[in-house]
Amino acid sequence: MATVVDVSASLGDYMLKGWVLTDRKCPTLGCTVPLVRSPNGRLPVVSLCVKCDAEIPQAAQPPNTSTLTASSGPSSESDNSRSSTPPTEFSQAPSSPVYELPPETDESRRRREQSDQASSEIGKRLLRGWAMLGDECPNNACLGVPLVRPPRSASEKDPRKECVICGTTYITEVDWAGRERLVPYESQSVAADNVAPLSQTNNSQTQQPLGFASILPPIPTTNSHTLTVPLEQNHKSESPSTTLQEVKNPRLDDVNSSLDDTARALRGSLQSLSSRLTSLSSGSALDPASIAATADAIGKVTKALTEVRQLQWSENQTSGMVEP
Repeated sequence: MATVVDVSASLGDYMLKGWVLTDRKCPTLGCTVPLVRSPNGRLPVVSLCVKCDAEIPQAAQPPNTSTLTASSGPSSESDNSRSSTPPTEFSQAPSSPVYELPPETDESRRRREQSDQASSEIGKRLLRGWAMLGDECPNNACLGVPLVRPPRSASEKDPRKECVICGTTYITEVDWAGRERLVPYESQSVAADNVAPLSQTNNSQTQQPLGFASILPPIPTTNSHTLTVPLEQNHKSESPSTTLQEVKNPRLDDVNSSLDDTARALRGSLQSLSSRLTSLSSGSALDPASIAATADAIGKVTKALTEVRQLQWSENQTSGMVEP
């Protein structure tokens, strides 16, 4: 009588030979050993009990549906799959039209060259510490060229914004409604406007600035700067009145002379700035930045001239006639 070890060894031998272990047990009474089926492709298909050594025809015991499915193998499944799924037909013509680039024109070539030049110049400035801004050049010839800003001077940002293509420098101007816009920036400073008129004071010493005489205080004038001191008289004189004698002070003369020269220079500067403001306001193309800078310079020169005239008036009061 075969033992369990013998049954296991026999099942292994049959499986190595290609037999298939099924989930059906032997129909012999008292035998519970699972049956093995003959290898695939062998006809007729039989089942065998390794313990009883009895062959059981396949017709006598119809196989289980799950066993047949497991024994069919991947080849039968692939055959069914290929037969049930028709091959996919690829269309030669695309579903959507192919995008074709438009022919190159002189304008498109110019834009490409300008873009390449702008990229190169901006890269060079970035290496030198410049900053690229979000503003674009308002010039119609510059197509979407971003502006760049010079490096910081100390802790303040430079207000100038430069275009690397046309070379124009802009500043941001805010109008009365708070809207910002880019306007061309003139490189001349207010200091240069103030220095230039000073060199012309010799030719304009006798001229007075137009439009500013009403805001300047009058200059008190005296014929000479004198200092009076009482002199001792004879006590036997009939009249007790004191005689005054004029004594000149050289230091006061030098101070007043310097103040006069300063006042003449400031008047010449004020006249030149007034002429400049008139020319800027009467032009066809107004430049708000230059007009604002000139008006600011006029205010500063006017304030300085007022202070000089007040000093002159104080000196004249000090050098006046003093009675005991």
